[in-house]
Amino acid sequence: MKQKIKKFIESEKIQKLLQNENLRQVIIYVVFGVLTTLVNWFVYFSLTFLLKPENYLKGSFEHAAILNISNSLGWILSVLFAFFTNRRYVFKATSTDTKSQRLEFILFVSARVLSFLLFDLALYNFCIYVFNIPHGIVKILMNVLVVIFNYFASRFVVFRKKKH
Repeated sequence: MKQKIKKFIESEKIQKLLQNENLRQVIIYVVFGVLTTLVNWFVYFSLTFLLKPENYLKGSFEHAAILNISNSLGWILSVLFAFFTNRRYVFKATSTDTKSQRLEFILFVSARVLSFLLFDLALYNFCIYVFNIPHGIVKILMNVLVVIFNYFASRFVVFRKKKH
């Protein structure tokens, strides 16, 4: 299996695709987006499994607190993972001075806070408590929307190439 994957990656067609910088960037973003999502889901689903929100009345403080704390902790850890992987592997940021790196981090976290508020908080709770959709399904749907939003925010705001 390992040899087949290696052969696939080294194939002429794949190498040609990866030579297109924009396509390479999207492919690598998707790979790290999946890994970031797995970090988020692992934290979220582990905490909801351990804390069992279903043992509380839906809409109660306890139910909402478990879901939102699990969601928030998953978000924090996945944002940290995403920043470092996006900066290094996806967008290949080259700034070395502390001020530029700090600005990248602030912009990155700001964009993630915006996507968190829009999707992981507002729309997440709206879908659970207004549309009565199970939290696991909503979590997955919100992650898809977040990945799309975050790619464009990172590409065109956070790690945009500076024109010389």
